[in-house]
Amino acid sequence: MFAGDLRARAGLRLGRGRWLVPPWTAPALFGCAVVLVPWTALLFATLPRHYVANHWQIAWGGFDIGLGIALASTAVTVAMRSPYAEVTATITGTLLVCDAWFDVLTSRGLADIAQAAASALLIELPLAALCFWMARNLAHAIEVARPFLQAAGFTIDHNQLIPPAEDRSVA
Repeated sequence: MFAGDLRARAGLRLGRGRWLVPPWTAPALFGCAVVLVPWTALLFATLPRHYVANHWQIAWGGFDIGLGIALASTAVTVAMRSPYAEVTATITGTLLVCDAWFDVLTSRGLADIAQAAASALLIELPLAALCFWMARNLAHAIEVARPFLQAAGFTIDHNQLIPPAEDRSVA
């Protein structure tokens, strides 16, 4: 049996009709990563060259590049139904919370604070909550499945699920 055949159908958890990871998640996260590209370019072009901190543009632009990579990585691992999706979703959620926090706290003036707060409340924190929810569901699914897989003779070697060997003694 090919190991790829052991994957569950994308997005569905058997039983009670609930989603493990909704199928729209990967395209949505990838779309966020794509939107972040022009946003990062805008930051590089419009942020003041000198702020109280040195290398202000590089700090914000670099962070957003990392966030874009995290969003894209999570989209890819979710789309591939990879066991690493739990890790990438946790990293992405954490970066989104950090981005919201620092956007709000480093804003100057009422208009900038309002824009940062709206972005945090309407985009970054809901996406972070989605990422943490996915990571929790994936971790739970693995823990629920593990004893059943082990009882059926499956093993894990180098992060690969190995099916039980066929009994060749019976002819």
